[in-house]
Amino acid sequence: MKALPITQLIGIEKSSDQKLTLKLSQDISNHVKTMHAGAQFILAESASGEFLATQFPDLKDKVIPLLRHADIKFKKSVDSKVIAYASVEECQLKKFIQQLNRKKRATIMIDVVLKNSDDEITTTGSFSWFIQQI
Repeated sequence: MKALPITQLIGIEKSSDQKLTLKLSQDISNHVKTMHAGAQFILAESASGEFLATQFPDLKDKVIPLLRHADIKFKKSVDSKVIAYASVEECQLKKFIQQLNRKKRATIMIDVVLKNSDDEITTTGSFSWFIQQI
């Protein structure tokens, strides 16, 4: 049996506007029939990594990105589909680039918000990535 990346295993998809999405299914529901917190975490973490890759496409195959720290808050139960929105402060981007160029390693904080189909925030998270040039 071939192992699947966890994002495929739980059903994360990319929408036409390049946002990562996840629909509630029986496979990722919890004991109260809403989306499991672990599935939401995987979506948010994946969105932060995807955002990082799209911000710095020239670094592909030149760095090793590792998640160092995550802080997540679940605000509202998810009973349908959620969409992940990732962002970073402009000053963080500049600091990251300067540090990576100078030391060949750097950290960056990516913020992620998950919203349901009604555009309500269900989950927020901050993901600190350590990036090392290879």
